[in-house]
Amino acid sequence: MKNNLDIVVIGTIIKETIQFPNRTIGPVLGSPAAYSSLVMAAQGRDVGLVTYYGNDMDDVYKETNVLDRRNVMPYDYSTTNLLVYREDGTKYVEYQKSAPHIKFADICEEYLEQEYFKICPMNYEVELEVVEKLYGMGKIVFVDLGGYGGATSDIRHSVEEEYGKHVIGTLCRNTTIIKASEEDLESIIPGKTPEEAVDYLVKEGAQNVVVTLGSKGVMYKEKDKEIEYIAPFTAVSEIEDGSLDFTGAGDSFGAGFMASYVKEQNIPKAALNGNATASLVIQRSGGCTFDRMPSKEKVEKRRAKEI
Repeated sequence: MKNNLDIVVIGTIIKETIQFPNRTIGPVLGSPAAYSSLVMAAQGRDVGLVTYYGNDMDDVYKETNVLDRRNVMPYDYSTTNLLVYREDGTKYVEYQKSAPHIKFADICEEYLEQEYFKICPMNYEVELEVVEKLYGMGKIVFVDLGGYGGATSDIRHSVEEEYGKHVIGTLCRNTTIIKASEEDLESIIPGKTPEEAVDYLVKEGAQNVVVTLGSKGVMYKEKDKEIEYIAPFTAVSEIEDGSLDFTGAGDSFGAGFMASYVKEQNIPKAALNGNATASLVIQRSGGCTFDRMPSKEKVEKRRAKEI
């Protein structure tokens, strides 16, 4: 195990069944933390993982063999869920079992010596103190809002509620980069366009904001600069029925983003890398497996082809 890691991912890995309108996959490894970790590892990054897991997911846990797992914490059972895609492409999550929340005290000393952290819960399970204390220590903290009231959250607290406003305000003031999908923002900051939602986050203290827009690509705002847009990369299905599998697309974008950012500290380049990464992941199906994740070489080839 290496003492110096490129990045530490914090969030619960899950045992997931994915139900599409025409087929069902699983149980497979899932969650933003799982996708984030495996995508970055596939691009050559040394990744540490802070999570809980139970022996009931041993059949899919082997996918994490490529990670540094010294901070993986055993529990009586794993978080287990059903991810359901509707005909219109939207989705919802049903949780059957949930492992404990992750607290700052759960992070091992070796991981606290690292510089970069990607916080990506499923359902509020990474306590806010984790973000606050890491940021207070001078760490580079990337937070995905999907698990803080966005698309993967069971009960979604918006900023129109006292608790939701507290959560988002705390995250905005204690992160280096905030990432959300358009769907996340519709839930967290209802009634606003993506641009208006970004303005809200900035007013709450966010330094840098990145928003995935599905088929429209991605938008980002760096500190005091204007919002910028990047068109999506073309995806060509490798699935038998010719479809694209969007499971993990947003997480793969965030992971591709950070795989670049930890080396170059350049948000436009990181956003391009994230876009290319996500376009390759959705071409294949099968849940969160290391084989599904594109290598650094494949991502660079796609970027070179479309730039």
